[in-house]
Amino acid sequence: MKKDLNILKILIKLTLILVCGISYSQVEINSLIKSSITDLRPISDIYIELLKSGKPVLERMTMADSTGFFRIENLEPNKLYEVKLSAFGYKDQVLEIMTNDGITKTTLTLEASCQYSKKQADKDWTNEKPKLLLVGSIAPTASSPSDTKFEKKYGIEYFDFGCTPPIEECIKIYNERIFELMDKKYGMKWRKKVRSDVEYLN
Repeated sequence: MKKDLNILKILIKLTLILVCGISYSQVEINSLIKSSITDLRPISDIYIELLKSGKPVLERMTMADSTGFFRIENLEPNKLYEVKLSAFGYKDQVLEIMTNDGITKTTLTLEASCQYSKKQADKDWTNEKPKLLLVGSIAPTASSPSDTKFEKKYGIEYFDFGCTPPIEECIKIYNERIFELMDKKYGMKWRKKVRSDVEYLN
């Protein structure tokens, strides 16, 4: 009889472990990450780390996909987790997410500010100091005689950040606004003469 009771206790423990394991495996975080600048997925690669979880490195770290989506699985239900978001040009951000008994869906925002924005592009254009933004390598690329001629003709400056550019979204928003203003003033001819390494020029 005692032996049967011991076997029964073992079976109950195994069942509880199995049930808990199954319930944990069904608890996950599904999230989209967007940029505070564009409300879209940040252009940079986005790394996600689950903090203070006790999980091995490979289990607590992941990357967002091309849409900004990521998933963290095998979590505990009704628990507050800390998630660290890292992306080039953005400061690391730690956010809290409370799980439920199943799939917790949420949207996380990477906060940032832009020195180069649509508003700044309009201001620079009005003040006759517009730029076409470039991203070089270690050092800015020197201007050629044809570059200088282009700058004088269209009243614009090629501006190369070298290896320390701002957030990609900022460059994109600024340049695309300058493209619109140049198209409006000069038509499309300038596009055939502009440097090919101007960021986001289609």
